[in-house]
Amino acid sequence: MRPLAASILALTIAAAHALGGQSVTPTPAGTGGAPPAPREARSLVRTATDGTISASLTAPADVVEVGTPIEFSLTVTATAGVAVTMPDIPAQFGPFETSGVMRSALPARGATASILRFVASTYESGVLATPVLTVEWKDAAGTEGTLEIPAAEITVMSLVGGKFDPAIYRDIKGPVEINLGRSWWWLVVVGGVVGAGASTYYLWTRRAAARERAQTPDEWALAQLARLQCESLVARGELHTYWVRLSDVVRQYIERRFDIAAPEQTTKEFLARAGDHPLIGAEHRHLLTDFLRAADMVKFAAYRPLEADCVRGMEAARGFVEETTPTTATAEVPAEKAGVAS
Repeated sequence: MRPLAASILALTIAAAHALGGQSVTPTPAGTGGAPPAPREARSLVRTATDGTISASLTAPADVVEVGTPIEFSLTVTATAGVAVTMPDIPAQFGPFETSGVMRSALPARGATASILRFVASTYESGVLATPVLTVEWKDAAGTEGTLEIPAAEITVMSLVGGKFDPAIYRDIKGPVEINLGRSWWWLVVVGGVVGAGASTYYLWTRRAAARERAQTPDEWALAQLARLQCESLVARGELHTYWVRLSDVVRQYIERRFDIAAPEQTTKEFLARAGDHPLIGAEHRHLLTDFLRAADMVKFAAYRPLEADCVRGMEAARGFVEETTPTTATAEVPAEKAGVAS
């Protein structure tokens, strides 16, 4: 499980390095009111101090495209003998979704520097603000205190460019008379052929759907993944199609296995519901979060992954299916729990 989660997390962080520092030029689409004016990205810095500790929140750019990962770094420096408690970074960080939270500490000339790094992204657009971060501290004498780091504003630009020009559309013309002449009987023949073809296709799809319903969720998902792998989309350079299909298989498997309407929900909505499901453990939730966010970066943020990233994505999807397949001995218990949960 951990190697699979690490693989998808590596894809997320790699995309952050590839996209995080780019300047943004597309026409923005704000979430409300007038959209923000396009401008060059600048480094973001927010600082605070109270004489005992000092803090600095930084990011490589304060203007990003929607879906682009942003690498935040919070550094807190405390004098000798002062213990610092860094804030928790939730999965939903205001309007942003977070991943890759890492903590470390370094000595710094008679003081200690505590460092908190995390990656955040969002599919909303406009001028968005991070929540205020609060750092707690306690010195050797038992005195306690808190320090607040101000909210950081990030301008998130829509990927949709250009302006709407109604003049490019022509007016609707009046009815036009069509003279069929003597060729009307060809329409009858063509209509009959089309009707027969439609009937055949309808019957074939019904039989295919019946065969799929006879499969267990894991059998269906593994068969779909094997079919996707055989289509060689990655070798042909069709990476967007590959990740769309790959994430769709995972979402439909989750709907069949856990009775969660994953295909109809956004990633944000689905992860919120999956987090409360009794049959999806913490490690599987983390893997699923990293996988779906990596897929969204390819689908919506124009990130182009390496072939190795695509292989790891397939391995993660297959591993998630195999590790969440109920055993024969416990199949009845999950079914009952799933019924209560829904």
